[in-house]
Amino acid sequence: MEYNDMQTVPQNMIQSLKQQGLSNNQIIQQLQHQGYTTTQIFDALSQGGAAPTPVFTQRPVMDSPPLPPRSAGSTDTEELIEAIIDEKWNDLLADINKVIAWKDATENRLVRLEQQLSDIKDNFSKLQQSVVGKVGEYDQHILEVGAEVKAMEKVFSKVLPVFTDNVAELSRVADAMKKAQLVKK
Repeated sequence: MEYNDMQTVPQNMIQSLKQQGLSNNQIIQQLQHQGYTTTQIFDALSQGGAAPTPVFTQRPVMDSPPLPPRSAGSTDTEELIEAIIDEKWNDLLADINKVIAWKDATENRLVRLEQQLSDIKDNFSKLQQSVVGKVGEYDQHILEVGAEVKAMEKVFSKVLPVFTDNVAELSRVADAMKKAQLVKK
C-alpha cells in the first residue's frame, strides 16, 4: 500500500463517510486503503471528524447498578489506537525480519570465510611439508655426492701416484725406443 502524499485527511471526506453510515473502524480501513496513514486518520478524526461523544444524564439509582455504557467516542478511540498499534507492530515486525535476514546472511558469510581460512591453512601446511620434504631430499643427495667425491679422492690418492709413475716409466720407454730407432737408421 502506498501512502498518500497529503498531510491530512480532508474533513469533508470523513463527514461523507459518516453520512453513509460507516463506523469509525470502517472509515479508518477505507482511508488506509486510499493511502492515508493511521496517524493522519487519527488526527483528522480528533479534529472534529469523529462522532460527538454523548452526554450522559444521571439515571435513577436502582437495586442492581447497571453496567456503565461505553461511549462511542471511547470505542472509536480504542479502535483507532488498535489500528495504530497494528500498523506500528507490522512495521516493527518488518524491521525485525530485515535484521534477522541480515544476521543470517552475515553468519553465512562468516562461515564461508572461516572455511576459506581453514582451507588456506591446510594448503599452506601441505605446501610447507612439501618444501621441507624437497629440501630434505636435496640435502640427502648433496651428502651422497659429498661421500662419493671423498671416495673418489681416496681412490685417486692411491691410484694417482702409481699412475704417475707408470706414465713416467712409459715416457722413458718411449724415449728409449725412439733412440733405438734413430740409431738403426
